[in-house]
Parts: sequence; C-alpha cells; structure tokens
Amino acid sequence: MKKISLFIVVNAISLYLISHLMGSVHISSFTSILLLTLILGLLNLTIKPLIKFLSLPITFLTLGLFSLVINAVVLELAFMIVPGVDLYGFVNAIGASILLSIANTILYSILD
Repeated sequence: MKKISLFIVVNAISLYLISHLMGSVHISSFTSILLLTLILGLLNLTIKPLIKFLSLPITFLTLGLFSLVINAVVLELAFMIVPGVDLYGFVNAIGASILLSIANTILYSILD
C-alpha cells in the first residue's frame, strides 16, 4: 500500500511540475491530475509491457532510444483518455515523458 501511495504522490507532483514547465501540457484541476496518475499507472502495467515486447527488435536496433517513443505513446494515450487534460503534439509528448522520468527519479530519491 505504501508503494502505491508513493507512486500516486510522486507522479501527481511530477505531472503538476511538467504542466507548469511546458506550455504544451495543460491540466485543468487536481482531480484531473489524480485521474491522469491512475490511468498512467494502469497503462504502464498493462499496455506498456505489450508494446515493449512487440517493439523489441526496433528498440534493440536503436540501442534503447525507441523506449522514449514508447513512453511518449503511453503518455499521449493517458492524456487522450482523461478529460480536462491536454498534451499538444507528439514531439512535446516525448519531451514530457523525458521530463516525467527525470522528475520521478528525483522525487523518488527524495521521498523514498
């Protein structure tokens, strides 16, 4: 339970920071952040491993850089599902996924 709570708090803070750092990311309310965090967690548990498995040859050929595209696709999908949040453009989704990874790493090291 502690791990799930930490995941929700860290991702919510990271998404909030990203929405203020990037003009292409818009989150309208606190409930939208929480819903986006939960949907992103569910997509990371279900869809992301399947996409990673299917794209293993491309990921191998690009020396792992294709995983940035996979993260952006999952993030873009989460933003499409949740109402009240917007992410404009796929290149911005790649940038947001990079910033999300960096913010999550920093926050996990502080809070864990």
